[in-house]
Amino acid sequence: MDEVLANPIGSKPFDDLVKEVYVPGKPVMIIVDDNTRPNIHTRALFPHMTERLQSLGVPRDDIRIIIASGSHKPPSDDAIETRILGSELYAEWKDNVLIHDCDSGNKLLGKTNRGTPIYIDERVMESCLVLPLSDSEYHYFAGQAGTVKLFCPGVAGRETIRVNHPRMFDLERGFVEGCRLGNCNGNPVIEDMIEISTKIGEHLPMFCVDTIVHHGEIVYLQAGDLIACHKAAAEPLKRLRVVDVDEPGDLVFVSVGELGLNLYQAGKGIHAAWNAVRHDRKGWIVLLAPCQDGIGSDAYANAMQAAKDLEVRDALRYVIETYGSEQTFKIGNQKPPDLFRILLDVAEGNIKVVTQLDPDELRNVYRMEACNPNSPDDSQRLLRELVERFTKETGIENPRIYVLDDPGLLINVKNQIH
Repeated sequence: MDEVLANPIGSKPFDDLVKEVYVPGKPVMIIVDDNTRPNIHTRALFPHMTERLQSLGVPRDDIRIIIASGSHKPPSDDAIETRILGSELYAEWKDNVLIHDCDSGNKLLGKTNRGTPIYIDERVMESCLVLPLSDSEYHYFAGQAGTVKLFCPGVAGRETIRVNHPRMFDLERGFVEGCRLGNCNGNPVIEDMIEISTKIGEHLPMFCVDTIVHHGEIVYLQAGDLIACHKAAAEPLKRLRVVDVDEPGDLVFVSVGELGLNLYQAGKGIHAAWNAVRHDRKGWIVLLAPCQDGIGSDAYANAMQAAKDLEVRDALRYVIETYGSEQTFKIGNQKPPDLFRILLDVAEGNIKVVTQLDPDELRNVYRMEACNPNSPDDSQRLLRELVERFTKETGIENPRIYVLDDPGLLINVKNQIH
């Protein structure tokens, strides 16, 4: 940690920067992810950064923590304690915690070249220094999460998000070609986010600390200029996340870990498995996600309910036209087009979910099959039965089976079956 703070990329050393820009009485703002992310990096980095700031003469009262909740539901006190900071840090810092509100208290900084209005939390803009604590990861439409996404959507106004995110949509394919897992080049969503973050950096100093978490451990650490950190993470992410295979899987199992708290977040696992499975409507995806918090997004649920009686291709166009414009978009509305484009390649009912969700709702609205275990240990029986069912129902006696233990994996299939 000391090494990356002393030798950052594209920035002065951390100590020098703090001494130069800190103004007594003005906050130093630490930006952290909300409760929809694992926050392993937050709990690891936060104590180091606060101790370092105080050693440099920044009093505790001038250190603020803002939760970058974008337009997600604001986290409860319990969620902040258990899913973001952890009990010890929460007890120590809870009085310094702020929660971003995308609907109020946001300042307009102008527009991007694409015309996106840049509304950013006033409390961030009034800081003397901003410290985003980042967890770089592949993202299914922005290409790469972390770094710039802490600003947009993290602490951006609803209008900024509503205009930026629909840049992903294509009426025929669901998403435009550039908006795909691991891709930032020619990706209009992430390019717009980068410009937004760049313009924020013109107004106030920032210093990013970026990580990559692999199997629950921090395996990469970088610090300095936000955009430089975003670019630097691309190569190690490629080494850790890209898997090249010759043939697609007939049956693909995917577990999503902490993202399995609801169907909205667990959908990232379905997307990852889609890249790995055959695209001729004969393959199966098996998602392991308890979804104890239910669907997780009213926007997702409402759009899927509205389209439940339409054929897949018609449903794809309908949800984009109805819920995917700059006027109508809400976070969650990107999930139906993503699911429907997957269902063009993986037939309805061929996505099996080992879950607590209601089977009728999952089948009738989300077009997936729920497999409800009697207990966590009972899941193993269900998984064995699913393999047996696959061979019987498809006639594929020796299926090629892939197991993905990370929804951030990008499976590159050389000889895809369409």
